[in-house]
Amino acid sequence: MQGRTGFYGAEHLARLELITHLQSEGFSLAAIERLVEATPNQTAERALSQYLEMLMPWQAEPPVDMPRDEFASWIGVEPADYDLLVGAGLITDLGEGAIRVHSPGMVRAGAEAVRLGLPLDALLRTRQIVLGHVTEVADDFVDLFRRTVWQGFVAEGLPADRFEEIRDVVAKLQPVAAQTVMSAFRETMPRAVGELVREASRILGEDDLPDRG
Repeated sequence: MQGRTGFYGAEHLARLELITHLQSEGFSLAAIERLVEATPNQTAERALSQYLEMLMPWQAEPPVDMPRDEFASWIGVEPADYDLLVGAGLITDLGEGAIRVHSPGMVRAGAEAVRLGLPLDALLRTRQIVLGHVTEVADDFVDLFRRTVWQGFVAEGLPADRFEEIRDVVAKLQPVAAQTVMSAFRETMPRAVGELVREASRILGEDDLPDRG
């Protein structure tokens, strides 16, 4: 500190970044202070690095920036209604001819569905329904992790010697959850398709009935 001017080194900046990340995850300043005090021999840089590594498997799919005129070739189909994608929050106009595509995997899946003949507006409504159901599943899995693993880890003050163990659980839990959802979908989809076939059978059967008029 010189006069009123403060000079911050890498350790100070890392500590500020660590506090910011913990606050964004819902930690109060009092809780953060306790965690920092619980690991006095660990630098903030190392704590931040471990924390980010631990949560990395659960980070959202990063967006993709591109020129707007390349969007159609990127998804492989001419967008049926570009404004609908913007309104759904899947595309952000960055200005100067550039756009940001959010959830790029979902956008490409939707483009494939459009190629199959499904209308974009209906797909966007289905997306909201799917997100609602998947959010419930994600909440259940995270709550299970919180109750069986995370609470004890936090109660111990996030000890550094357990980071590898917790990170391993975090890394493996997401694929397990994804496989569970996919297996459940593959189990229930034939039932829905079967009902579709039965409906068609009923309609065709009614067409074969003699006119009773």
